[in-house]
Amino acid sequence: MRCEKVQANRCIILVVCYMTTTRPLAQEENVKKYTILETVVQEFSRFPVIAMGDMNGYVGVLGEKVNENGHKLIDFCEGNEFENLNTTIGNGLHTWESKEWKTAIDYMLVNHEAREHVREMHVDEIEFYIDTDHRMLVLKCK
Repeated sequence: MRCEKVQANRCIILVVCYMTTTRPLAQEENVKKYTILETVVQEFSRFPVIAMGDMNGYVGVLGEKVNENGHKLIDFCEGNEFENLNTTIGNGLHTWESKEWKTAIDYMLVNHEAREHVREMHVDEIEFYIDTDHRMLVLKCK
């Protein structure tokens, strides 16, 4: 992962993530995934970095109890100085729903360099219909 020839003001690093929940070795897999994510973040620390996706973690956005994936997500953000836009500027709360349950498990995370470009972030609950139980996360940049 080298990007020395790219100017920091002309490049945004976008990382799409999926954290496992149900497999027997899920937590081991997620530790490996967060290790890879942290490696990418550190390698490109001078660039705007956006990490987004299905983190399968409850961080208390809707008052739910923080689960193990949620703790990993919070630790990642704190340890790498990332902002969880869902909890700061996000408009719209639930990112996933079933017939009986609505929750937030999909997140948009940014480092300081990327945050400078962010104008708005919201969870689309109305405008676009896609055939999935997840809601679209929309990021508007300057």
